[in-house]
Amino acid sequence: MNKLVAFGILAVVVLVSGVGALVYRASTSPAYVQVSIANYAFSPNNLTVKAGTVVRWMNFDGVGHTVTFGGHDSMGAGMDSGLMGHMGTFSTTFTEPGVYEYHCDPHPYMTGTVVVTE
Repeated sequence: MNKLVAFGILAVVVLVSGVGALVYRASTSPAYVQVSIANYAFSPNNLTVKAGTVVRWMNFDGVGHTVTFGGHDSMGAGMDSGLMGHMGTFSTTFTEPGVYEYHCDPHPYMTGTVVVTE
């Protein structure tokens, strides 16, 4: 019976340690909002976030895409992710309120907007 009690105590200690590690990791990891790139589209393509939010784009398509800020009349102006292959990611923190339009350079019909509020 003593071995069973010791095993039970050890199991509880391991469980509590694991849960504690998960809680710590969740509290120290920066939160982000994800935009998926799939089927030649950004999803969601219109996003509203608070200033200070990290937005991460992830490319699920088998072809390369970019996240390029600026309208089509100013292609390449502003921030650009560079060409992201399958499962590639790009993240940025939006610190200033405003409306940020973006598109994919190789596929200019792929567009999106991030609206940043205070």
